Amino acid sequence: MRRCLKGWALALAGTLLLSGCAPATQQTSQAPSAIPTATAQPVQAGVFSLAWDSKQSMHPITGTNEVNLALGGLVYQGLYELDQSFGPQPRLSAGATASQDGLTWTFQVAQGVCFSDGTPLTAAQVVQSLELARTAPRYQSRLAAVTGVRQTGEYALTVTLSSPNANLPALLDIPVVLEREGQDPLGTGPYLLADGMLSTNPYSSLVEQLPAENIPLVAVSTPDGRKAAFDSGEVWMTTTEYFSPNALNYSGSCEVFDYPTTQLLYLGFHTQGGACADENLRRAISNALNRESLVQVQLSGHGDPTAWPISPVWGEMPQVKVEEGEATSASLKLVVNQDNTTRVQVARQIAVQLEGIGLTVTVEELAWEDYVSALERGNFDLYLGQVQLTSEFDLTPLLTGALAYGGGQSEVQELLNAWRKTGGETELEAYLTGFAQRSPLAPICFLRGSLLVRWGLVTGVSPTQANPYANVAEWTIWSSLKDKKSAE
Repeated sequence: MRRCLKGWALALAGTLLLSGCAPATQQTSQAPSAIPTATAQPVQAGVFSLAWDSKQSMHPITGTNEVNLALGGLVYQGLYELDQSFGPQPRLSAGATASQDGLTWTFQVAQGVCFSDGTPLTAAQVVQSLELARTAPRYQSRLAAVTGVRQTGEYALTVTLSSPNANLPALLDIPVVLEREGQDPLGTGPYLLADGMLSTNPYSSLVEQLPAENIPLVAVSTPDGRKAAFDSGEVWMTTTEYFSPNALNYSGSCEVFDYPTTQLLYLGFHTQGGACADENLRRAISNALNRESLVQVQLSGHGDPTAWPISPVWGEMPQVKVEEGEATSASLKLVVNQDNTTRVQVARQIAVQLEGIGLTVTVEELAWEDYVSALERGNFDLYLGQVQLTSEFDLTPLLTGALAYGGGQSEVQELLNAWRKTGGETELEAYLTGFAQRSPLAPICFLRGSLLVRWGLVTGVSPTQANPYANVAEWTIWSSLKDKKSAE
């Protein structure tokens, strides 16, 4: 079913809320005292555990450690949480409305929610967290259009924008934190970090549904250490990206759960000069790509093939018809960075595919610095690129922004802006029609990340890009394969 965002007026209830801030279980009669930053503890063999880097910050906004950021979804929550199709599901939001011009959004904060020390959540902490995110490298670019965040009531705040965005809630899965001097902040998630492990948050509405009261954490500070801990069974779950040059090659018995990402692998064109200045040729090249084959063979299936700049998991795309492109005999240069062997393989296969329409493509495999230099100087006809888009698939950086190496595409950008303003199906169809006609680039696929589960002893997992440990309350952790098989 096609997702339609026109006329956003969210009156969405959050997850189950507690009345007041009494602990959610009868066993805990008082709020925990100030929790010190956790220290690594020994882990018993055969006990479900996860990895973390005890030497790095756990701060979900300013932190940079990937292992710790992955744990953040168990400890922190945002106004929204993105599902596997990048739809914003309310968590700490009790509703949202947008002004008629789309430049001012008002958000209601869920009442009855507490941080893990019993402090009630109010709009003040949400405002502080969003303001911090506006200057944090991890979130700064996605919030570039936010011009102000202001508390307007105990449980209300407004966000003002420089340009309308009907899908703003999809950008607000930013964790809300309660800062503590000299320590990692507290969150409202189902777990809290203490004494080298994750323990159930007594104030969480999910406390009775969680699969483990305590989750020991194994201290790892290097990629090799992370791999060794997983391969030995000391760590039961971990994430990897099979398409990344830094991907870890794990061994042993495990299940692989792929999840969609907004990382777009695409073929870029030099649209301002050379043979690819002809949009007919660009359309012909895009039509000639066998995306399914590229994903299945070169990427081992870890991608969602698409000709559109929006992930196919997002929703049904409108039916768009444009003139088919025409290819004439031409010799083209395709540049790719040689440090990424997967991309090199994709580029070589693209060259083979384009031979089928009469094109001669020479692949130049360049060191990263030379690759970037070639893009900046326009010394290419085609290039293979990869970019992390926002969860509402803003293509601006590639159309008119810093990544528009092949030349700006203002006409397509205007259509994108019109769709972003309303979120309507008519505007989406117009944008995709313009994109297909001009073909400023040729999407190949949206790449997938992978959650690995050791021995297959955790079931019910449904990882997302933002939170590989999402929906933890739906997990079942088995003590052994025998117990799992007997239950089946």
